[in-house]
Amino acid sequence: ARPGKTNPGILYHSASTRLTAFATMLIPLPPMPSPGSGGSAYAQSKKITILSILIAQTTIVLMRWVFLLDIMGGFIMALATGLGWYAYKEDLHITFLCYWGMMCLINGVFDLVKFIDFWVHAFTPLFGSNLSLSSNISSLTMLMAPVVTLPAAAIAWYIYKDASDSEAGYTTRNAREESAPLLGGSQKARSSFTAFGGQGQRLGAR
Repeated sequence: ARPGKTNPGILYHSASTRLTAFATMLIPLPPMPSPGSGGSAYAQSKKITILSILIAQTTIVLMRWVFLLDIMGGFIMALATGLGWYAYKEDLHITFLCYWGMMCLINGVFDLVKFIDFWVHAFTPLFGSNLSLSSNISSLTMLMAPVVTLPAAAIAWYIYKDASDSEAGYTTRNAREESAPLLGGSQKARSSFTAFGGQGQRLGAR
């Protein structure tokens, strides 16, 4: 490459992708809803969208390996995508959908920051007819990495909220039904008891 030219693949590969793995281990995960026999009605309505995102993520993983030579970044993204595919295979398993969304959020944020950092420091445009096909595809790969991961985090969040609200409503309803007989019985006992009832007795009387 000539002086002043920047190779997008080299710059992108030089960014530290190990931060993503550390963030995944350090950020605490919220409690997961109990998985049911299948995804909720809301989750099932997003099944085609989830499948489209997973196909796009798989494509970007391959492009990161081929055009950017970003082995570590592609591997971490492949782990998240694998969780998504497993959740899809298990009829939208809520636990693995949540893990998929969490990893996509972390990966997406780091990929977005790395893309912005590359953009503001690049000496050449990201896209151009005077650039090689490989350079244009590399820039497209960097741009699409956060585009296909951040929406996955949003969808997983809404599915998590839907499952949590449904589970909370079910638990509250069951607790109310179980406590109703006890409360009813105690109220009946209190209503049949009359304070200071019966015939009075005088001290010393026989």
